[in-house]
Amino acid sequence: MRNNGAIALLMVGSLLLSGCGKSTPATADSATASSTTAASFDENAARGQILGADSAFVRALTSKNVDSLMVYYDPSVVSLGKTAVKGTSDLRKSYTQSVKSNPRDLTFQSGGVNFSNDHSMAWDYGTFSQTADGPNGKPVKASGTFLNVWKNVGGRWMIVAEISSSSP
Repeated sequence: MRNNGAIALLMVGSLLLSGCGKSTPATADSATASSTTAASFDENAARGQILGADSAFVRALTSKNVDSLMVYYDPSVVSLGKTAVKGTSDLRKSYTQSVKSNPRDLTFQSGGVNFSNDHSMAWDYGTFSQTADGPNGKPVKASGTFLNVWKNVGGRWMIVAEISSSSP
């Protein structure tokens, strides 16, 4: 992800850090994903954890702390922006390049957080804007939309997929 791709990656990541549960029988894809039952799952608390992670991610991104960004990602993450990036090793390389563009003035607006019926997965989405240095060093403003897919791993929400669309 270079130039606009770097900005898109910054946007996805920045916004990654921004429910409606119903108990259903476990299916093959969810039987072992979570031991949380609908009766014990607190959607408001989980929503708060995800939005809190979104906010912490934005702070880490604007401070250019790549190590602090990576704690939110599952090792098998897929990040789609201008290009596809798979795995935390390649994602770390992308963010290391991206923070060199001096991201700043980052804002995001959450459109909501929703949960799978078995509460093993969640997704949040919304809009974002930011300023970063373009290829010639001049500030470039970008805005767009994002979608993050989260997986509940041992009570901790991790991003397994993210996608963003932006335009300068």
